Amino acid sequence: MSITTEVWDVDEYAAAVRRALVGLGPEQIEDLTDDLEADLADALADERHNAHGRSLLEQFGPPQEYAAELRSAAGLAPVVVEPRHRTMRDWLGAPFVAMRAGGDRALATLRGQSFWPPVESFLVALRPFWWIARAWTGYQAAMYFAGATTLRWLPRGVLMWVLLGTAVVLSVQWGRGVWFRSGALAWIARAANVFAVVALLPVVVSLQGQTQSWESAYNSSGYGPVQTEVVYQDTPMDGVVVDGMQVSNLFAYDAEGNPLTDVQIFDDRGRPVRTTFDNGSGEWFFPETQEPWSFVSRADEDGRQRWNVYPLKGAPTSEFTFADDGTHALTGTSVPSIPPRPFAKAPALDAPADSSVAADSVVPTTAPTP
Repeated sequence: MSITTEVWDVDEYAAAVRRALVGLGPEQIEDLTDDLEADLADALADERHNAHGRSLLEQFGPPQEYAAELRSAAGLAPVVVEPRHRTMRDWLGAPFVAMRAGGDRALATLRGQSFWPPVESFLVALRPFWWIARAWTGYQAAMYFAGATTLRWLPRGVLMWVLLGTAVVLSVQWGRGVWFRSGALAWIARAANVFAVVALLPVVVSLQGQTQSWESAYNSSGYGPVQTEVVYQDTPMDGVVVDGMQVSNLFAYDAEGNPLTDVQIFDDRGRPVRTTFDNGSGEWFFPETQEPWSFVSRADEDGRQRWNVYPLKGAPTSEFTFADDGTHALTGTSVPSIPPRPFAKAPALDAPADSSVAADSVVPTTAPTP
């Protein structure tokens, strides 16, 4: 904590103590609080008694209690506080006040143990790390409530980095005691701090599970660093399988090697050949993409959805959202496109043989006459 912040803490605490000395004249207040700022500043700077960076509130308690001790030491009667009706703000803030009081009692109990001083000193040294973690948790929560379908450990794009940087500045300035010191803002900041403590572990667990899912899908696609195990099954499986690995898309080329689009594929019995059976909710990885893709179907002239029109079109999974009916659909601004092809042009085929062939190469359709 900087010197400027300590002086600000001292002035604020001393002013609160003077306000708590209600019912006394200016001269009495001046006598009781003479050199109060200097005494408080010395208490903060005394490393022998304040080696763990405790604040004035932790050392001397609330300003009202400090003012009551001053009254008692001077032989003055304690102030009589008129009962008042609890406001809506009191009711909303009661859980946070109770939590803070419980935390203060637990901290006081720990400080009575011999093992706690070095532990507290270590935790105090880690406060800057918590300021960063608190900002990162707030950024992840903002992304989730903004409707992001895929959370990432670090932002992608300038705007996302600016948002995370803003959260870091706010968190650090609040942790240093520079910002969010007024009543309403302090209450909001405390609520945000409690939310960050509660949400940090679920956010980390969610991102870790998502990362493992992506790695598993990437490795099983055959492009990952882990060797894919080939499983041979006695019973047929749905989809198209090449070398034991399921295929997500098909790319057709003509005789000259040019890519074709909107090619309908059927088998020998007229059944549509499908590679996917997830109706667009699955995630598929390609070597040239940084994130998984999901596919969309094509409608025929009768309005039926076709999944055998190749190559399948789609978009990165982050551009999909769940509709009201539970289906996986693209957002309004996204347009389906063809994913990266394995190669832009395939090898051309040989020219067909000449129509005039040797007579001895023709297989007769009727028996020759002897």
